[in-house]
Amino acid sequence: MTGYYYKVINENNRRVTVGLNNMIWHYDKDLSGYTLGQGGYYSPQEYLSFAVPVTWRQRTENWSWELGGSVSWSHSRTQTQARYPLLNLIPSDYRQRASELTEEGSSSHGFGYTARALVERRVTSNWFVGAAVDIQQAKDYTPSHALLYVRYSAAGWQGDLDMPPQPLVPYADW
Repeated sequence: MTGYYYKVINENNRRVTVGLNNMIWHYDKDLSGYTLGQGGYYSPQEYLSFAVPVTWRQRTENWSWELGGSVSWSHSRTQTQARYPLLNLIPSDYRQRASELTEEGSSSHGFGYTARALVERRVTSNWFVGAAVDIQQAKDYTPSHALLYVRYSAAGWQGDLDMPPQPLVPYADW
């Protein structure tokens, strides 16, 4: 994975960045199937992607926000493989038939995008409210989120707000 970000604006309370990211993966075996001996995880023999992210962050005395997004392109390829890669786990009566079954390889490519917005407001020294939305779109994969939150700080805070805001992280993203 590689990436480069350029800060178009780099001020204490305002920042605009653009970037270019690249990912290359390679797995020896595709274990994405759900049969005996497979792992059930995405593992193509070839994966290549490029993304161009743009982000604008700013804060004022009682507000902090971020707007951003990216466009991306990806390519993947898998090879034809045995449906049951560990034949010694198959009962001997079915082993011959299982050895003949295969999953066809394939290749695909496509475009995707992400749009993200976060905003946080200091209501008092102790209370903060915020909202966030994260829309991700690609073929067969759209893990979008939206959230509203209220945060209480026992010690209180009158200094600069975080830039960007730091909302709660959904459990699924840990």
